[in-house]
Amino acid sequence: MATDTGIGIDRIMEEASRRLVATDYLEAERLCLEALSLARGHRDFGRYARILLPLQEVRRQRRQFAVEAGVFLIAGDRLEAGAILARHRQGCLLLAQPPYEPGDEQAVRDLARKQSLFVEVLLLGPEQLRACFEDQMEQVGDAAVSAIADDAPLLQRLDALADAVQRVGDHEIAHQRLAAVARALIRETPPAHASDPPA
Repeated sequence: MATDTGIGIDRIMEEASRRLVATDYLEAERLCLEALSLARGHRDFGRYARILLPLQEVRRQRRQFAVEAGVFLIAGDRLEAGAILARHRQGCLLLAQPPYEPGDEQAVRDLARKQSLFVEVLLLGPEQLRACFEDQMEQVGDAAVSAIADDAPLLQRLDALADAVQRVGDHEIAHQRLAAVARALIRETPPAHASDPPA
């Protein structure tokens, strides 16, 4: 038999579902979090588990709106949460550490929720920023290599791979394929003589 608290949680989640259908994602999230807190406080882990799926969905929608607004690196002189959100009313905010600290990340997140903003925030230290850069370089290199047709003429492939290597630095596969194309060209290109004019 459902307890009064359980019935109350169910009613909150019914309203959260209505808000989700109406695309009122921020209010739906607030209601899910209220229900989640009640379920945790009363050790109602069955309801707690059921709340997580709609909570994930509303947060996915919020993140999508934020991503579509853009990604912004917040660095330089440290700003308070209110000043950051006055400049960025929507979007994904990356706080560089330093000058920002974990408390700043939470302060921006809390204020964004209070102001009902489609904002995501993440604190990134030097190691994380470096890892993001390296991951992105690898992805750019992978995409550049994949875009080169295997049946394209060898010289065209050579030039395209050379451009990729110029852009993505130490991308291993791009270098390997460039070397392979250069070796293939040896077999079909007559050796140049010192008196030959440059191509």
